[in-house]
Amino acid sequence: MKHSQHPKDNTPKICSKTGKPIQHRRNNRWIRWLFPITGLLALIWFLIRVIPKPSRALYPCQRIAQPIASGFVVWLLGLVASAAAYRKARRMFHQSRYVVGAAAIVVAVAAMFWPLCITADKAAKSAPFVPTDPPNTPIGVAKGIHPGRVVWVYDPALTDAHGSAGNWWDDNRTDPTVAHSMMSRAIRNLTGIADQAEAWDAIFRDFNMSHYGIDAGYEPGEKIAIKVNNIFSREYRWSSSQTNRPCPQMLYALLWQLVEVAGVADSDITVYDCIFYHGDPVYDYCHSDFPGVRFAEGDATDRSGYGGGPGPNPGQREQVVPDPNVRVYYGEPDLVPDSGQVCFPTVVTKAKYLINIALPRPHELAGVTLCAKNHFGSVWHPNKWDYYHGWNPAIMHAAVAANDFSGGITERPMGSYNALVDLMGHEHLGGKTLLFFVECLRNRFWSAPPFNGGLSSSLFVSLDGVAIDSVLVDFLRSEGDVSSGTADNYLHEAAQADNPPSGMIYDPENDGIPLDSLGVHEHWNNSTDKQYSRNLGRGEGIELIQSIVVDVIPGDFEPDGDLDEDDFSVLAAHWLESNQPGCVGDLDGDCDVDFDDLTVWIENWNQNLDLAFAAQ
Repeated sequence: MKHSQHPKDNTPKICSKTGKPIQHRRNNRWIRWLFPITGLLALIWFLIRVIPKPSRALYPCQRIAQPIASGFVVWLLGLVASAAAYRKARRMFHQSRYVVGAAAIVVAVAAMFWPLCITADKAAKSAPFVPTDPPNTPIGVAKGIHPGRVVWVYDPALTDAHGSAGNWWDDNRTDPTVAHSMMSRAIRNLTGIADQAEAWDAIFRDFNMSHYGIDAGYEPGEKIAIKVNNIFSREYRWSSSQTNRPCPQMLYALLWQLVEVAGVADSDITVYDCIFYHGDPVYDYCHSDFPGVRFAEGDATDRSGYGGGPGPNPGQREQVVPDPNVRVYYGEPDLVPDSGQVCFPTVVTKAKYLINIALPRPHELAGVTLCAKNHFGSVWHPNKWDYYHGWNPAIMHAAVAANDFSGGITERPMGSYNALVDLMGHEHLGGKTLLFFVECLRNRFWSAPPFNGGLSSSLFVSLDGVAIDSVLVDFLRSEGDVSSGTADNYLHEAAQADNPPSGMIYDPENDGIPLDSLGVHEHWNNSTDKQYSRNLGRGEGIELIQSIVVDVIPGDFEPDGDLDEDDFSVLAAHWLESNQPGCVGDLDGDCDVDFDDLTVWIENWNQNLDLAFAAQ
């Protein structure tokens, strides 16, 4: 006899506490398969892409897929090992072999916990970077007009000052007037000279005196190469979501300074990156007003390991050409393939000066990408029989590793050779560098004051390549952007290149003349005060000059938060200047410095006085 079947009661049950219907949970058993399916797909994708060309392991998509795939493999191995050990234990117990069975149980349990240990180890490797040297213990020899000086200019009005419509590189999203002001303040604060033309002359004279022993400024006809970082500019047409790219307004501001203030003909300037492309937003923005400036870039057919192409409409952009007569010799030729055959581009070897504009970011392998690593985009490898061929910096990966790399490259310990030092010291790269810039505008959101979770909107500049990278390491690590490892090993080596901790003889030209100290390195006292040794009055080390604009007072040209006789002197010095976008002294936005601007300044001055008296 069958049991009687009662009809299903679909009346919702009521919670006695809340009085609301109790919602039945849906069957979510499919969720348990999410990890293995995702891991399997990531593994397949990684193998399909990386096996044909191993250098693809560095692509951003592969860096995302790799830990998921490796986690899946580790989980699978642990599961299989645990199951096999458990079956072995059961057989041993049935055969009364209790010791062997107990050992198999231990193996089964260990196999289950092994993936967790691997995960914990990976978590430890992603812990924040902690320097080995204490705060404010400078090493090396400071460079520059004011030795070891690094200028930090911050102005939140640069980015998204007028809304969010359009692309980030449009003028309504990135204010060109603010970009001009920031570039001007950077140059003037770097030299301590209020007049822009005199400031540029001082920079050129300092370079020629320190490099050639002659007191000479810029001479017409001398070539200037500007190294930008186009690593993520892999096509001419950009997507608005891709912000880790050169800022058109800031490059324009630099070109304007060089041409209109320093007196350099635009035809004597070349902007270059040997790997990828000058995007349309940068090229179109700058080329229209500076048609003589050359834009040299990589060749898709000569960059093994990098797929894709530039897309249509290259315009007058040209391809870089290697100079076989200028080569770099690495300190450890067994570590870096074909030392002595790696070349630089002719746009660099034929220039007298070089300006290095880096985009700061953490790097999975090298720890950080700053001014030194920006020159990964300046080397050409001649060997046509391997995937290193062409404008490909992968030959140096093993010699710069600051972290254990998932692709099998082992971390270089502190006090070890670093190939970045050879690039920093080579007479045609770091040896030609007039200025070091770090453009940190849209690619980072920083939490500490004065950023408070906003865009970094900062420009850094220095005459000391070691000092500026040291400062940016501190900024990045204070935001948790640098993983544990040896990210500043290259800075220790460069600062003491004449007697490095590794004991290496750095002689990148192979001329028998080892490098001297390339600059000064130290870490700040803390992330709140950001004080280096010279800020603390110790007469050595780094000096960080902070030019921070938060509450902008129109007419405060210095800027020091007050309107006074110094600001009036700046206004007078630029009196009747015209047709200069973002020029100093222009307060009414018509690109003229005239009586209207004087009237605005006096009104602001009176208002500032009233506020000052009211506060007393």
